[in-house]
Amino acid sequence: MTSRPSLKQVSTTVLEQLRDAIATGRLLPPLGRAALVGLGIRHQLDLLEAVLAGHPAPTCLLLLDVVLAERERRKPPPELVWTGPERSMGAARDTAVVLRSLFEEARESVILAGYSFDHARDVLAPLHASMAAYGVDVRFFVDVPQLKHGGNAQEHLRQHLGAFFKNNWPFGPPRPRIYHDLRALLPGPPWCSLHAKCVAVDRKKAFISSANFTQRGQERNLEVGVLLEDPTFAGHLAAQWVGLIEVGLVAQFDPS
Repeated sequence: MTSRPSLKQVSTTVLEQLRDAIATGRLLPPLGRAALVGLGIRHQLDLLEAVLAGHPAPTCLLLLDVVLAERERRKPPPELVWTGPERSMGAARDTAVVLRSLFEEARESVILAGYSFDHARDVLAPLHASMAAYGVDVRFFVDVPQLKHGGNAQEHLRQHLGAFFKNNWPFGPPRPRIYHDLRALLPGPPWCSLHAKCVAVDRKKAFISSANFTQRGQERNLEVGVLLEDPTFAGHLAAQWVGLIEVGLVAQFDPS
């Protein structure tokens, strides 16, 4: 049985943009693909057409208002996450504590992107435990310094990503799948880095931070981040990284 189309997978930002355009008359129903693209919406077009096409403006606004109101009612507020000194009555959660909790709660999947890892075994140990206990599927996207002219690409990868396992994952199997930006194997300029620091857990929670996966980033620097318990956002964040795999912009590293 085919499930009925719904707006569940459409981001809140897109729904708000669409509602505003209809309410102000910039977008006039019946809605079609060309009108949506003209508004700058390029994702979930089939879904939006299936749910909203054929309805007059008041009905479209009612549907969008119901979805947006329900998301606002259910969505827990963002949590401030912090590394470093703060006033005694600070309301932020500790970076290391948040990461440990996320890894311990993981039951299905974890996507982690990081620029710098240094003696991160203490940070990653709870994740290994969840992988061993629950079979959690884990994918890491790790920065590799861009190759210099005359360097050997495979040796370059072995040097940097091989060291990653040695320094940060001493637990043995199960191991995360490690991906790297293919542009790192092309000598610069132009230069690029995988500079993101974020985690998506079970496509339900997302953590984005300035903190690297290092002892300094977790314990001593001044770092700030946000924890979002928002399945729509977490799903989009995870899909953004998985999409890089699907279109061949990143490659998996084989440690063997």
